[in-house]
Amino acid sequence: MKQLEYVLANETEVLTFLKSKYPLYHLSNVFFRDIQYGIQTFFFRKKMSVGYTEAEKIARAFVAQLEKKKTLNPIDQQSWVLNHPEFRKPSVAPAVPPKPAAKPVGTAPAVQGAAAATPAATKPSLPPINRPAAVASPKPGGLPPLSRPAAGTATAKPGGLPPLKSAATAKASTQSTAPTEAPTLAAVNPTPATIPVPDPPKAEGSPVIQAASSVAPGEKKPLPPLQRATPAGPKKA
Repeated sequence: MKQLEYVLANETEVLTFLKSKYPLYHLSNVFFRDIQYGIQTFFFRKKMSVGYTEAEKIARAFVAQLEKKKTLNPIDQQSWVLNHPEFRKPSVAPAVPPKPAAKPVGTAPAVQGAAAATPAATKPSLPPINRPAAVASPKPGGLPPLSRPAAGTATAKPGGLPPLKSAATAKASTQSTAPTEAPTLAAVNPTPATIPVPDPPKAEGSPVIQAASSVAPGEKKPLPPLQRATPAGPKKA
């Protein structure tokens, strides 16, 4: 297999590529799946197709070679400790280069020379303006103030309606001009005199009913005494 031969022949190149993909340092832990996927990606970058099973076989052969060289010390079946001093982690972080100093912000050289050649001339100051104090003066041709009547006095306008009267005055005038009371119904239509009404014919055996007596208005009508009915006689043939 060409891929397997290439990995075993270029051990340093493969380890450097794995270090760019995973945190591989001296005395750091290395896992089998990282090596397998790293080899598969390594050949993919070289435009060579390697399947999952083929990458696993190449990774096992590569790990066996590194174990013989004591580059990988096994922890268990899936992890190892990398013994590669070239991949030692730096103890001190590299110094950050200083940033360049910012340029001072100013005008252009030509403008600076022109400003130095022609010094700024002082502007003449004007004296303060003295204004006369404001005095209230009547306007020419003004109208005289309006004379308004005191509040509460009603004045009739020429050609208008008379002023309104107060409620007490209106009530007094209404009582004085109230019409006389109309005569009562009793005075207009007095109670007529009682007219005698003939008694209806009485049948035999019917109770005797007294004629109603006239009762003046406002008095109680007395009740008639109770009478027994007369027994009926023999019927005529």
